[in-house]
Amino acid sequence: MDYYIKIKDTPIPVTEEVYKAYCQGERKERYFRESDIRNRTFFYDALDTEDLNGSNLFADLSAKSVEEKAEQLWFFEKLRDEVAKLDDSERDMLCRLYVYGDSLRALAKAQQIPVTTLQARHQKLLKKLRKNLDI
Repeated sequence: MDYYIKIKDTPIPVTEEVYKAYCQGERKERYFRESDIRNRTFFYDALDTEDLNGSNLFADLSAKSVEEKAEQLWFFEKLRDEVAKLDDSERDMLCRLYVYGDSLRALAKAQQIPVTTLQARHQKLLKKLRKNLDI
């Protein structure tokens, strides 16, 4: 028995082994196409034109680049290390002001010290962190 595969409407004679492999691959492709139709899968490349890549229509332009994310992660790790080096009172002040959202006035009242003293300590602490973080 002769085996043929049509390529551009031209039958090409092949061996039985090649013919079966071709048919198996063709059936597999048809299975995936049918599965996509059944599952209502949509591919962005269906929107491709000569001037436009369809997947770019859905790109998040406000998202940060990988480099920006890596730099931010590096900075946060460095900040965490620097905060860990602070003494307990300095860490407590940062936590109360920036995590819990307390005001300088409320913190000064809780610690029973003048607001101006706390402001000076706060500025000194921020200056120390900026110096250690090289910013």
